[in-house]
Amino acid sequence: MERRALPRRRFAGLLTAALVALAYVAVAEIVLRFLPVTTGLRSVAVDNAQPIFHFEANRDFVYSRDWNLREVVRGRVNNDGWVNRLDYEHNSRVPLIAVIGDSYIEAQMVPYAETMQGRLAVALQGKARVYSFAAAGAPLSEFAVYAAYAVDKFGARAVVLNVADYGFADSDDAYRRSSGMWVYAGAGADKQLRLVPYHPGWVREVVRDSALLRYLLLNLHLDRAVAALRAGQPGSVRPAAAAAPENARLDAAKAVIPLFFRDFQRLVGLPRDRVLFVLNGMPFGTKPDPEKQELRRLFAAAVGAQGYEAVDLDPLFAERYRRDGPVFQIAGDRHWNGEGHAIAASAAMASRLIADLLAQPR
Repeated sequence: MERRALPRRRFAGLLTAALVALAYVAVAEIVLRFLPVTTGLRSVAVDNAQPIFHFEANRDFVYSRDWNLREVVRGRVNNDGWVNRLDYEHNSRVPLIAVIGDSYIEAQMVPYAETMQGRLAVALQGKARVYSFAAAGAPLSEFAVYAAYAVDKFGARAVVLNVADYGFADSDDAYRRSSGMWVYAGAGADKQLRLVPYHPGWVREVVRDSALLRYLLLNLHLDRAVAALRAGQPGSVRPAAAAAPENARLDAAKAVIPLFFRDFQRLVGLPRDRVLFVLNGMPFGTKPDPEKQELRRLFAAAVGAQGYEAVDLDPLFAERYRRDGPVFQIAGDRHWNGEGHAIAASAAMASRLIADLLAQPR
């Protein structure tokens, strides 16, 4: 009898432990739903029927940092699926300036009013509209697609492109970091833009609906550990990248620059004096990356050779850094805070593009 009772006791003990653990999980889920846990932006499916990476429209979001949910920002994804407080209009007679970028312009960690595009919208109110088209992780190749989208759908008369990071290799299909974007595929100078489809799976949907899972993945950054584990799995690296020599990534990044300018003019079609490149300053307080510095120089030279206007934020940030330290960057993060966005907005406002656009009759 004693031997028969032992498995039952073990089962009862395991069941009790499981029920207690489940109760703790349920309590944590309920409590976290009342706290400012990062919600994420909910990217939508991207394919040939919907070829532009953006987010679920008309939705509020919450951003917070780390385990203690600090630096809370509450923002909005607008009617067209972009992080912006403004709803985008198709038929307005007020000229439109489109601001294009990646996470620096998406800027979910900065209140909209403090962003570059938010500041420009206020400074140009009644004279020009300012809409932003940006997503974290967007490679340089995607910038041309976003700019073309702004011109084709909303009639943008000018575009401002913020270029940061200077990796550029993620614009090559062999080195792309995520799906849902347009990248270059093929061989040599004949590489063409190709859309990499993206469809959110059921696991992502579960995470989106659970405050506890979002807290673990986005606030405690366990998503980075998951990504690192996946990167170490066989087959997680595309064969072209795995077999490439050590300097192949840099060569691929350099090759993207002429491809980008080839396609940018073809897709966007704006006169060169209606395009402004904002060259983001390299992050201060970090070890310089010689490869990215070289790519930055090459890109700046290509901008000039193509006849486009550029504003270089490096001297502006360097001067501010000498005077006040890195007050324009988020602590522990390379991205701009509101002060950094203010510097970028002032630089854009001082450009020839803004002066010429405002001088043009509507």
